[in-house]
Amino acid sequence: MLGIGIIAEYDPFHNGHKYLAEKARELGASHVAAVMSGAAVQRGSVAVYDKYYRAAAAVKNGVDLVLELPCPYSCSSARIFADAAVRLLSSAGKDVIGGICFGSETDDKSDLLAAADASLALEDSQSVRENLACGKSYPAAVAQAAAEEYGEKVYFALSNPNSTLAVEYIKAAHRHAPYLEFFPIRRKAAAHGELTAYDGFASGAAIRQLLREGKDAACCLPQCGEPPSPCFLENMDAAMLYLLSRADKTRLTDLPDVSESMVDVMSREIKAMPQSTEQFLAACKSRSVTLARLRRAVLALTLDIRRSDVQIPIPYGRILAFNEKGAQMLREWGRAIPIDTSLARLEKTSPQAARISRLEQNAARLQYLCGGRNEKFINEYERKITITF
Repeated sequence: MLGIGIIAEYDPFHNGHKYLAEKARELGASHVAAVMSGAAVQRGSVAVYDKYYRAAAAVKNGVDLVLELPCPYSCSSARIFADAAVRLLSSAGKDVIGGICFGSETDDKSDLLAAADASLALEDSQSVRENLACGKSYPAAVAQAAAEEYGEKVYFALSNPNSTLAVEYIKAAHRHAPYLEFFPIRRKAAAHGELTAYDGFASGAAIRQLLREGKDAACCLPQCGEPPSPCFLENMDAAMLYLLSRADKTRLTDLPDVSESMVDVMSREIKAMPQSTEQFLAACKSRSVTLARLRRAVLALTLDIRRSDVQIPIPYGRILAFNEKGAQMLREWGRAIPIDTSLARLEKTSPQAARISRLEQNAARLQYLCGGRNEKFINEYERKITITF
């Protein structure tokens, strides 16, 4: 067995994701496993489609096994997101998962490895501190320091969204699974976040925008059955503003990745009762604090995520979909981290697992309320996974 892992959000599963799974096969993978975000995603929002539909779409289009990356890891910073996902993949053991395949703005592995080394070397460097003092966000501060000390190729890898995430995968693998091989695949046609489609390929952002506008996105999506109602976080805008308005500084300080200065700004701006969450975020944004970081903070407050929650190593892996080859992987999967199809069994494995289960259920309920609610809500204990043979 030559198993390759993919870390993804599949928000939604589109032709670019199918292409990546196909490239993993071309690299020699006999089995492909994906760790996929659950209901909440890393950009600080809910996924446009529920995780069961997205996992089923993946297994119908080149992936053999899908495991859930639950909240809060799925909606945390790139470092925490990558660390939890790599830990879950590496729990399989090197005989089951021997490498990670990922999309990137560059497919030069040596550049990405050099960028990972540079990122580690620069973590608490004087040059990064000086860039932070000038008002840059932490990722921008590291990228600028890398440009000065390591050259343009490393800067490129640290200043583009997919390659930056790839660097975090590499760093996490160095910590938890140094045997993993890396297989970068250059993004095809559409850039990350670009709102234009090219020959059936579009970014997730472009597809979500089409769905938001009620337009047809079928040309960018592989066949995977009738989709559920799309979900958009702005549909719960008033509720999130209310939660912000009643949060005191103690609660805001307990949010992950929120600094004291951010708490001061957030507390000040919410007193004006902005007309929308977007207006609030725009007022809080600065050169050193990105919109994505603020969105994750607001989502964390909405879902009751605490700073301590992201410090818990991922306690379990929930199986969402698999086929016959996926079943082969599961039979040989290691047990360093519990994996199961049953959330009821998983949450009994530890107090930490019970806490993470509650947070993911919070996210699933929020996602449902963000949709058209055309389908009946089914709780996380009763939802059926996809098994394809």
